Amino acid sequence: MTSPRAPRYRVTVYELHDGKTTQKLDVYGSGFITAVATHFDGDHLDVHFGSGGPRQLQQHIAAAIADEHPPHRQR
Repeated sequence: MTSPRAPRYRVTVYELHDGKTTQKLDVYGSGFITAVATHFDGDHLDVHFGSGGPRQLQQHIAAAIADEHPPHRQR
């Protein structure tokens, strides 16, 4: 008996602007973390989160995001 394979995930993101749809991301992986903000007025952030995959992998993904996007970093 073989053990079941771990799931894979596909994350796609589209930009919707002035009636035009542009694909921004289409990737496969073993884990993911998403955050999508629908409103920010300077004080309040309306954000929706999603995640999948092994918790340890998610922790590495979160660390990579924090390294790439620290608070108040000038781009």
